[in-house]
Amino acid sequence: MSPPEHVVRLLRIAEDDLNEIITYIAADRPSAAAALARKIEKNLRLFSTQSYLGRISDEEGLVRLGYRYLECGIPHGARDYAGLL
Repeated sequence: MSPPEHVVRLLRIAEDDLNEIITYIAADRPSAAAALARKIEKNLRLFSTQSYLGRISDEEGLVRLGYRYLECGIPHGARDYAGLL
């Protein structure tokens, strides 16, 4: 029996950010951009079958909502990730 699948969805702003990031990296290193895109897609597929795989946020409001996150690289310190959610 296969594990139940959960719906993993990206907010529109997250999709836009992802596209911008991949496009930015691809301008100088197309192979690195493709590798990052594959890594993110793989992690999203994993997350749909193993929802407890992600980390729990430090933000109490996100914890109450049941949000988890996966890091697919090194996040930039200037980004306000909790504010985007």
